[in-house]
Amino acid sequence: MTEPSLALYWRTVRHLRGSQLGCLVRRRVFGRRTLAKHVGGPAQLRWLPHAPEFPEWNPSWSRDMLETRAWDFLNVPTVVAERVPWSGTEYPKLWYYHLNYCDFLNVDLTRPGDERLLRSAYSLALDWSDRNATGGEIGWEPYTLSLRIVNWLKFLTRNARRLEELGENRALDRILASLRSQALTLERQFEKDLRANHLLKNIKALIFAGALLDSPESSRWLDESRRLLRREIREQVLPDGGHFERSPMYHAQALEDFLDLETLTSACGGTAGCDLGLSGPIERMAAFLEAILHPDGEIPLLNDAALGVARPARELLALSRARGGATIPTRRGVRVTVLGEAGYAVIREAESASCLIFDAGPLGPDHQLGHAHCDVLSYELSLHGQRVVVDTGVSTYERGPERHYERSTAAHNTVRIDAQEQAEIWASFRVGRRPRLGRIEARDIRGCQTMRGRHFGYEHCGVIHCRTVVHAPGNGWFVLDSMSGTGRHRVESFVHFHPAIEVAACTEARDVPPELSHGADGDPSGVEPMRPRWIVQFGEHRYFFMTLGAGELTLSGSWYAPEFGLRQNRAVIHWTWAGDLPTAMLYAFVPADVTPPVVRRLDGDTIEVAGATMRLNS
Repeated sequence: MTEPSLALYWRTVRHLRGSQLGCLVRRRVFGRRTLAKHVGGPAQLRWLPHAPEFPEWNPSWSRDMLETRAWDFLNVPTVVAERVPWSGTEYPKLWYYHLNYCDFLNVDLTRPGDERLLRSAYSLALDWSDRNATGGEIGWEPYTLSLRIVNWLKFLTRNARRLEELGENRALDRILASLRSQALTLERQFEKDLRANHLLKNIKALIFAGALLDSPESSRWLDESRRLLRREIREQVLPDGGHFERSPMYHAQALEDFLDLETLTSACGGTAGCDLGLSGPIERMAAFLEAILHPDGEIPLLNDAALGVARPARELLALSRARGGATIPTRRGVRVTVLGEAGYAVIREAESASCLIFDAGPLGPDHQLGHAHCDVLSYELSLHGQRVVVDTGVSTYERGPERHYERSTAAHNTVRIDAQEQAEIWASFRVGRRPRLGRIEARDIRGCQTMRGRHFGYEHCGVIHCRTVVHAPGNGWFVLDSMSGTGRHRVESFVHFHPAIEVAACTEARDVPPELSHGADGDPSGVEPMRPRWIVQFGEHRYFFMTLGAGELTLSGSWYAPEFGLRQNRAVIHWTWAGDLPTAMLYAFVPADVTPPVVRRLDGDTIEVAGATMRLNS
């Protein structure tokens, strides 16, 4: 891991905005958290003309935790404690954050027989208020405050009437008083140093507080938050609909934030003055999300992304459609989607439920790369509905070797030069030097669909990496890497498989059909053909992993982290080559039951795939 130095600090902070630096200095000097006291009685809950219909958060899971008080987050073994562990050091910090978010209160408890669960729910809110009274606890951090304020207010919009019917007016007043203090405290701690998704959560929470709490500060909260929201939408939602942090997980979270705010706007009926104009951004973000999903209906794990944190993508898209949003029509054949501003491109073959999601864009906004990985020109590949090639994902945000590895170049399906990282990652969320990128190019060449990206992250080594991805007829997928420059270098290419994929070496003649078993002398033109190296098998499907180029290939293992706190063993192909540049490396996934397309290197810079000729560096 990179050790911090003055030069590293400079390469990191030089990209921050002046406003970020000012906020950062103020927080370091004056401290982050000061508990705001309010004058007068508690706020009152504002009853809107139309009850907002917010979707519940995993209701069976929420009800189970309210029933048992057995806390279940992030694949940490279920915690059963005599007292609710709102703070501590026994579990990962992110675990305590999730407990303090109170997602389990985002549930409707008004059905007959729910009284016991309802009492459990409001007693948890009261317990939090009693045991987090200093403002220094983890639950008072701005991000945690933001999520809890929204969840508590969603709880009250559903369940406050029932609390009144049960004679729990005093408890309701205490919860409302706590909410007012929380909103006042959040108002003074907007995360203008971190910005990005953190600031969006702050803004959303204060809009909720302004719209749903009747207190002296409500108008101020709404006015300031609406102004900030419009500015952040312009910056954070790219023209192609992608979220500017380039994390599919945070994209999904931001989309749900906008859907919630639109639901609130509709329920307000204009009485709270919260018309936010979210229709366009929501439709663009929903279309973007639908474009990048795997055939299994979930997000790729690019940059900081894990399953089970954001609402499932299919639910989000259903919510978007339910509001009358546009849908992407089902298309047959093969199509290429380029999302140029975000830096993603997708080749999707409908008939075989296969797709390749290519990450060829920036790590994120230069002033906030906290969730960036060294994954430039990486990709994820699904075949026949099964994830086959996958990035490593994220198991932890805790600083340490695991976090460093999951952000590293070696943890992604891309190329590393001279054992150096594409970007200068350090700590848990910091980036110093970062790569320049070229634009994504997509073309159809004689029935082959191609995507190309280029990055200059190794300019300091004198190397430029260009990658071309090709989909050929017959569902063959080709990855062509070209390294240009001068001098001698070590090039490593990594291919990480999903744990469900079996990878076995082609060691016996019966493994390989005759048309693939010849060597260089078998090609009448004398040009070296691709060679099968491994059999990739899942269910009833078998593919050959084939290569063209020199170097050493080995099969090893690493872990796959589809969720926080979860690591699964999986296979990794590691291809290493050392020599003088320029050089090219080509590998492919070709179905074992079809005649493979002809692939030949015609000269040092030209490749022919299924009759389509392409130059690697043009």
